[in-house]
Amino acid sequence: MYCIMESVMKCVLTIWSITLLGTVTETSDRFMKDQSMSAEFPGPVYKQSDTLPDGHMRPLGWQRRPDAPITELAEMPDSYDFYLKFVSTNTPVVFRRAITQAPAFTKWANDKYLTEKYGHLNVTVRAKVARRKSRIASQEKVVKLNTFLLNYMYDDLYMESGLPREMMSELPFPKCIRCGTISENLAVAQLLMSGGVSSSRLQSHDDPLLQCVLFGRRDYILIEVAHKQSLPYANYYTNSLSGYSDMDTDRVNAFEFKNILRVPWTWSTLKPGDCLFVPAGYIYHVRSYGRSISTSFQFFKIKEFDNTECHLEYKEFVPLRDADFLLTYADGRLRLSDLEIDVEKLREILIHLTDKDDVLTSQKFSYFYMQIFGEGTDLPASPQVFELLTRIKHGGILTRKRIIDLNNSILQKVVDIFNTGYAELRRKEQQATLNKVNATINETSHRKHEEF
Repeated sequence: MYCIMESVMKCVLTIWSITLLGTVTETSDRFMKDQSMSAEFPGPVYKQSDTLPDGHMRPLGWQRRPDAPITELAEMPDSYDFYLKFVSTNTPVVFRRAITQAPAFTKWANDKYLTEKYGHLNVTVRAKVARRKSRIASQEKVVKLNTFLLNYMYDDLYMESGLPREMMSELPFPKCIRCGTISENLAVAQLLMSGGVSSSRLQSHDDPLLQCVLFGRRDYILIEVAHKQSLPYANYYTNSLSGYSDMDTDRVNAFEFKNILRVPWTWSTLKPGDCLFVPAGYIYHVRSYGRSISTSFQFFKIKEFDNTECHLEYKEFVPLRDADFLLTYADGRLRLSDLEIDVEKLREILIHLTDKDDVLTSQKFSYFYMQIFGEGTDLPASPQVFELLTRIKHGGILTRKRIIDLNNSILQKVVDIFNTGYAELRRKEQQATLNKVNATINETSHRKHEEF
């Protein structure tokens, strides 16, 4: 593919799109991205001219100096201290050298091992497919891990995927979330991977999260939720803490986004073994360098801590497969870890979904319902399902107390919908597996016939 100078950007964006679709696998005629990890951060803030705002068309963070570095500790605390000092107070914190023992630190040191052992697994990849004025359009697609590994060092795409359970045995279960109430409220695990210099969207989540770096370098910018209105930001549903911005974080237009000059932020640079706690609602941006691999863990809000299940004996390494997450990632989609639930499990899920005011809205329920079932199913629409619980048409809310008091017969109607949905999913997956087996048998038989 050839590009003339005035259409370089258009050409590059075309390559991004092709790569995302998995049709570009040859690397001999492409240039590997810069693998340097020595960039200055926080970046310099200086006046380019009297007519331009500070940091105009520069990376996010160059528009004003940070307020402070994120608080950091020399080691990771246990679950109780973590909850008491940081989770309950919504305080971001960095733990240095928090995870150091795990097979992944050696086995995952190059892509050959990942390709051979896990290359067949589906992962979710995000690529920037268009730059329109001051905003970035990105696209998400499920591809095989080996397809991603062939391309991520050359093209502007990064993995932001649910973590397949098959990969968990070689990853560490961080000390601060592995026991007590926190371990009983784990939502989902993610795998993050990129090559060269890669920047994420500005984003936030409904639930607190812990991110840990295995390889590479990650520079973080954190912004308090109170400043969301000063940013070009889209919530995933009405009044949610979760959302994202499509602002181009590589080249911020300080004329269009004037308020960015007044938004305070804190920062930290994480290297292998370091972990960062991001409270619910905090907006964050990450710029990664080199071959970067990280894990991310979301857990539901916790109002009090019970450590009766915590053991006195401390182990340096506990595999992540020992963790019990509400959601899992399999065959390229997010789903409940339990494909068949009962009334009390549904009650537990609904309580998890309540917000800081102990309220579950129809909008949040719909968002969760779409996450775990996706589109194109024969299941009832989410508003209809929520109405079964509230007995109010077109809206209504569920309080924590109401969920606890809900009659089992009402909950059972929703349980039946969930279980029917996953039974159908299992049937489709089994049929897809059978089709693959038959195709392989037919191909082998055809090849033998030709040889004969």
